[in-house]
Amino acid sequence: MSRVVHRNLREAPPVAVSGSGIMLRDASGHEVIDGSGGAAVACLGHGHPRVTAAMKAQIDRLCYAHTAIFSAESAEHLADMLVGHAPGGLTHAYFVSSGSEAMEAALKIARQHFLEAGQPRRTRFIARR
Repeated sequence: MSRVVHRNLREAPPVAVSGSGIMLRDASGHEVIDGSGGAAVACLGHGHPRVTAAMKAQIDRLCYAHTAIFSAESAEHLADMLVGHAPGGLTHAYFVSSGSEAMEAALKIARQHFLEAGQPRRTRFIARR
């Protein structure tokens, strides 16, 4: 019995044990096309040799350093690639793990901007439903 809360509470999903390219293999050996993988899997596939090698090399150097205190060579390089030649005044990148974190950060940055600009009463945001 699984202790994980899955999306379907009536039956546990198969346990994925490996992946290669667009294919996933479950514990019984059954293979299926991964039609639900995230953005990285969708464009790179499972077990891409160059991606795996880069991940292993990074882990050998540094697994994690909190961005509130440290920067990392990989983050600096990615920021240069993303905004180093961008038109329109884009000069910096702020890295987060998800869209919801990006939205939260954008709201906080906008709020901080107006506090720093001496406009603390500007507290409303426009959003779509």
